[in-house]
Amino acid sequence: MKLPSRPRLTPHPITRLIPLLLAPALLLTSCQGGNDRADGNLLPAQAEAGTVWQGDHSSAAERAYVVARDSGEWSALWARVGEPAPSSLPGGRMAVAVFLGPRDSAGYGVAIDSVQQKGADLIVGYHEMVPGPAQAVAQMRTSPYAIRLLPGTAGTPKFVRGK
Repeated sequence: MKLPSRPRLTPHPITRLIPLLLAPALLLTSCQGGNDRADGNLLPAQAEAGTVWQGDHSSAAERAYVVARDSGEWSALWARVGEPAPSSLPGGRMAVAVFLGPRDSAGYGVAIDSVQQKGADLIVGYHEMVPGPAQAVAQMRTSPYAIRLLPGTAGTPKFVRGK
C-alpha cells in the first residue's frame, strides 16, 4: 500500500527575513560591554542592580541637579529623595541626580541617558517624560527623580536636557 504524498509546505516569506533581522541585533548586543564605549559614555550599556534609582515621589521642593562625590554629598542627595541612602557611596564611584520638583499629576518622569567627559566638563544627558493631553493620569502631587551611580570622574557637571 502506497501512502499518499504530503503536499510540500513552503515557509512564510517573513521567516526568511528573521535571520537577516536578528543578526544585526546580536551584533549590537555583543558590542555593549563594559565602560569602554566608543561614544565616551561613562554609563554602562545596561544598568546593574544598585546603580540606578528612579521614582515619582521625592522630597525635592524644586528642580535640582546634584553630583555626589563623597559620603556627605551622598547623604544630602538621598535627603532630597526623602529616604536614607541604600548603602554608603562605593569607593571610586560618584552619583549624578536630576530632581524635577513638584508636579500636579502622575505621568511625569525623568531618566539619565548619558554621562560624558568633555574636557573639563562632565556632560550629563537626561530626558523628561511628560503625560500626553489624552493620557489619563492620577491627580496627585509627584516629584520625580533619577539617580545614576558611575565611575568617579573629575569635571564641572553640566546637565543637558534631551528629547
